[in-house]
This record gives sequence, C-alpha cells and structure tokens, in this order.
Amino acid sequence: MDNSQDDIFTIKARRCKRCGGLLTSKQAVEDGYGHVCKMKAEAEIRAAQPDPNQISLFDALEAEEENN
Repeated sequence: MDNSQDDIFTIKARRCKRCGGLLTSKQAVEDGYGHVCKMKAEAEIRAAQPDPNQISLFDALEAEEENN
C-alpha cells in the first residue's frame, strides 16, 4: 500500500511586499506583509505624514497677508 499521497498537502503562501520573505500565516497572506514588515510599513506611513502642529512657510505667508 502506497501512503505517499497521504503526506502531500498544500498551504497558501506568498512573498512579503516589503522584504520578499515567504509568508504562510493566514493574516500575513491576507495583508501581504509579515508582522515586522507591517509594523515598519505603518511607521513609514506615519513618518511621511506632516506634523499637525507645524505650519509651512506658505501657511505663514498666507496668514501674514490676511493680517495686512
């Protein structure tokens, strides 16, 4: 009796969008990132957003013109 067919199984897997590592967990496959790369990608997005307490030079010039 040949039991080699009983040992074959498949899993869903994909590569991480950030580092190219192999992802096998259900959540990572859905997200496209491993847990470490997901944290790093979210941190990069937050870092790219402007600070809400900071104004640009253009905002300052516009405020100055409004006051004159």
